[in-house]
Amino acid sequence: MKRIILFRYHNNFDRNKKLLKFYKYLNPGIDIYGLYGGPEELFTESSQVLGEVLNHNYLLRHENPEWNWKNSDMSFQQWYNHVGHNIDFDMMHVVEHDLFYFDSLDALFSHVPHNALALTGVTPLKNIEKKWYWTRSPQNKEWKMLMDYFIREYGYKDLPIATLGPGTSLPRSFLEAIKNIKIPDLSNDETRLPLLAQINNFPIYDTGFFRKWFSDKEYRFFNANRFVINLNTIEKQLQLKNGRRAFHPCNQDYSSEKLMELHQLTNKKRQGWFAKVIWGAK
Repeated sequence: MKRIILFRYHNNFDRNKKLLKFYKYLNPGIDIYGLYGGPEELFTESSQVLGEVLNHNYLLRHENPEWNWKNSDMSFQQWYNHVGHNIDFDMMHVVEHDLFYFDSLDALFSHVPHNALALTGVTPLKNIEKKWYWTRSPQNKEWKMLMDYFIREYGYKDLPIATLGPGTSLPRSFLEAIKNIKIPDLSNDETRLPLLAQINNFPIYDTGFFRKWFSDKEYRFFNANRFVINLNTIEKQLQLKNGRRAFHPCNQDYSSEKLMELHQLTNKKRQGWFAKVIWGAK
């Protein structure tokens, strides 16, 4: 399978250069494409600093920074329509600037076939609907509007799924399928990506990175609530034979050499990977 990385970032160019050098070390020969969502006046600087590690750098133009944060699906669609459709790849792995992987993409996503989405924290939405930010009051108004839209426009009849953004990986075939779809700016990408997969009959696989919703224990390893993962936790997991190899969010500024040093702690091969199909194609 031919994999690429789409790197989402908006600042800290020198720091991100170190991180991307580490990802090239983990994935020799992989192509990395930039998806820059920061101030437009700094885009040229970002391209200059990251030119050594990026095959291409793309500027998202939107006056509201929050739009880039909560509408990654629209950003992926825009990038594919302008850049990605000209690139030879099977799977696009979206890597956030604060997502740390300590294994190769081949290893982390070995359970995901070339025609399936890999999403994180996949769960039937009904299990968390009353507690999740995007579907509880007052945000539930937009969620209901989103569901009405998909029912009206696509005859949606499936069971909605909730996900977390970090770890998203999309096959080229999915990006091709949604290239002309008008995605409504309602709710957020974590609710819409599963809906887009379902109406286009794409199977969804869980990355296994986030294993229990609303768990303080789980937040020590992976979360989308800005609870930064500390170095001690990372080191302990990397030394475990079946420890975690994906952590989010991590905003530390480590050198490429430090990240490689941490990776050397994984001297014991893992046996298997937490993975299961949550929603198959019809």
